[in-house]
Amino acid sequence: MRSILNALQEGRLFELPDNTKDRALEFLARILDANPDIEVGTDAIEEIQRREQECNTGIGLGVGVPHVRAKREEGELFCAIGWSSQGIEYGATDTQKVHLVFMYYIPGSQKNVYLKEISSLFKAIKKTGGIGPIAHAENLNVVRNRLLDWVSEVVGESGPESVARMIKLEVKQAQAPEARPAAAAAVVAAPTRMGAFAAFSVLIAPPAPAVVLSADAAWTTALERENNLAPRLSVGAQFQAAGRQVLVTGSTPFAGGRTLFQCVYLPT
Repeated sequence: MRSILNALQEGRLFELPDNTKDRALEFLARILDANPDIEVGTDAIEEIQRREQECNTGIGLGVGVPHVRAKREEGELFCAIGWSSQGIEYGATDTQKVHLVFMYYIPGSQKNVYLKEISSLFKAIKKTGGIGPIAHAENLNVVRNRLLDWVSEVVGESGPESVARMIKLEVKQAQAPEARPAAAAAVVAAPTRMGAFAAFSVLIAPPAPAVVLSADAAWTTALERENNLAPRLSVGAQFQAAGRQVLVTGSTPFAGGRTLFQCVYLPT
């Protein structure tokens, strides 16, 4: 479900402005039109409507998956997601209203990826209890968290990169309601849908050794003894240190060449 995770991470989850099917499809098609990979001259709205007339894309369980098939082979699977709290009369075979619309742009080389993603989505919805929590969600943050629950059901199939990106997104959303000062964010522990992870900070202030701010005293000592910690943090990629996988989620530069890195470590 990589393209769904991409959509969440890149802000392509929207509350639909109208609960009619045509207006919902038109709204999301405009998002597809903004995709730089889509072929020049492609009218996403026209293509979506044509395909919808040929075959209704309501797959059941309150979900619709309209799509545009690209004329070319190369490119990445692209997804935009719309949420309707009232539900849309979509004409799905199970007659349920649709509360989530996943609209896809599918290059030729991504056909099998798309089919696998839809299959995984369907299984995850059934496994996590259905559309109910999203249908009755108070806002987009609740919807986003439920979608992360769905992604987490199949994230094991997607490898550590997807796990790391999910954690980045969850940390970002957890911090979104208020801008926390660096000092206040130094030690944070939070549950994740993939198991417990913990946030921590590292202060790099050359020529002094690194200062790790973490609730785990033993691991803090071990991490401070790691060689070349500063350059590894600066790269911003996931790496292993002191027996744990470390992921940099942000950094704050200060005077005198000092940098405070915000990080999380993944469960072992």
